[in-house]
Amino acid sequence: MTTETPGPDLAPPASRPADASATDPQARRTPGLAIRPPSWLDRALDVAIVGAKGATIACAIDGFVNADSPRLRGKAIRVRAIGYTAALFIVPAIWRLLPDRGRYPRGLDLAVSLPLLIDAGGNALGLYEDAHLDDVVHFLNAAIVAGVAGALFATRTDEPLEAALAGTATAIAGETVWEIAEYVAMKAGADGMDLTYDDTIADMAESALGAVVGGIVTLLRMPRDRAERRRGWRHAIAGWREAGEPIAITGGRGSVAERVAAAAR
Repeated sequence: MTTETPGPDLAPPASRPADASATDPQARRTPGLAIRPPSWLDRALDVAIVGAKGATIACAIDGFVNADSPRLRGKAIRVRAIGYTAALFIVPAIWRLLPDRGRYPRGLDLAVSLPLLIDAGGNALGLYEDAHLDDVVHFLNAAIVAGVAGALFATRTDEPLEAALAGTATAIAGETVWEIAEYVAMKAGADGMDLTYDDTIADMAESALGAVVGGIVTLLRMPRDRAERRRGWRHAIAGWREAGEPIAITGGRGSVAERVAAAAR
């Protein structure tokens, strides 16, 4: 899962033109508020990913086997269980199919897995309604979609704001399609949907808020320099940094957040 063959967008600095840092002072500068990732970070992320996926699958099996129990009845839990399991393999499957795929996107995989674990675990423990976990899941999912979509759009847009707005709009549109699909499924006779007008509007509002937050985070972190952003989508998903480069807490080189931090110093 973690065999790492650097792709074109994440190639080591040595493979890039020798004069890149000489002609671009920004390229020679370490981002502000940056930390150098320790050698054990990737292994820790692997453990977290495997743990999150394993716990989610365990909850999915529990839901499939005990769907008629009082704590799970009326939640369409068998359909959810299939969805949980399938969604866990989206990131690794797409990464495996891509040519020149570069490093495994551990952060993205963990970000996708955590909302699934919250949803599955909340239902398994009977906390889904009491702890309002549905609200958390809608918010997180929309924020993740907005962030990923915004990073991808950033490789093709002229301005970071355009990419952030496009990512936010994509997440809101995705939530709208999801709610329509739920309504169609309920009308088709799916059990356990239990949809209400208030619930649907609340879900859309929470997702819209998450989408806005994801768009803002993307805007703050993405580089202002167009050439930096157009180095490819793998570079964007990797957080706008090279392999081994320090992780910028405030964002990549030339990002809005880095400029704000520099102005405050």
